[in-house]
Amino acid sequence: MLTPRPPIALTVLGGFLGAGKTTLLNHLLRTQQRERVLVMVNDFGSINIDAQLIAQGAPGLPDGIINLANGCACCAIGGDLMQAFLKVLSLPVPPDRVVVEASGVGDPARIAAMGRSGGRFRSDGVITVVDAQAVQTLAQDRYVGDTVLAQLRSADLLLLSKTDLVTPEDLATLHAWLCTQAPGVPALESHHGEIDPSLILGPVLGAAQAENAVAPSPTGPEIDHAARFASHSFTTAHPLQRQALEAALDALPVHVMRAKGMVFLEGEDAPRVLQLCGRRWSIERPGAAQNNRRSRIVLIAARRRPDVTPFNAWSHFEGALATSS
Repeated sequence: MLTPRPPIALTVLGGFLGAGKTTLLNHLLRTQQRERVLVMVNDFGSINIDAQLIAQGAPGLPDGIINLANGCACCAIGGDLMQAFLKVLSLPVPPDRVVVEASGVGDPARIAAMGRSGGRFRSDGVITVVDAQAVQTLAQDRYVGDTVLAQLRSADLLLLSKTDLVTPEDLATLHAWLCTQAPGVPALESHHGEIDPSLILGPVLGAAQAENAVAPSPTGPEIDHAARFASHSFTTAHPLQRQALEAALDALPVHVMRAKGMVFLEGEDAPRVLQLCGRRWSIERPGAAQNNRRSRIVLIAARRRPDVTPFNAWSHFEGALATSS
């Protein structure tokens, strides 16, 4: 019997016209090396694909898909998004992740819902790119303001672009304003679309599935020195109580941006895959069972000021340990 394919991770990039979505996509294509990513765009011409990235000879690929030498691919959406999704599913070797660039006046949440509707894609977050210089003015515009605010509120993660064009004081004011317009949605800052791909596409679980995985310190190495992010890990051989785990995920501080893990729940023999992007999280079954009963969650969080208690993954999740074990 054929083993069913696991769902394909789906990341949707939203943001108003000119916010910097394409600049971000170009950066991701140049730098990410951890997954086979297929980027879906309205027009190939807007993506700066280096000639050295284009693979020579890609027989069997449907029309409208360019194969890249780094394991990625680009797909032209055209006018029918559902047909583009079906085209991706028809690939002989499906990607690990699909990244969709939403229209500048579109609703990214609708795209994520469309991808989930067939059950073959797993929503891994809506990321809205925000023009730090223009967004507050656009939000007050009588014609486009509702669209801009809807894009902010549908996000699981906000990525501020063009931060070099505003003063530190204006940036602080913007963060405060975003907290009122999109409560509970974490916000990252970037320069020219340059951001650690782990923060957009999710951390790599790495040794979480290894037989003798060793968890790093809760104050582990920086992921991005410029933006001052840190990785954290929670590891346990005890099963987790689902309701308590869900409560711990809901209670994560806002500066925890991303998480991924394999977790064993009380009363279950197979592990589940945990994914978190900003305020969105999911706990789903993986494609195959594992012999190792060790749960591990890897998280990426912004470093805090010295006067604020640092995030400690063990302290945060230890209350989710099943008491019956």
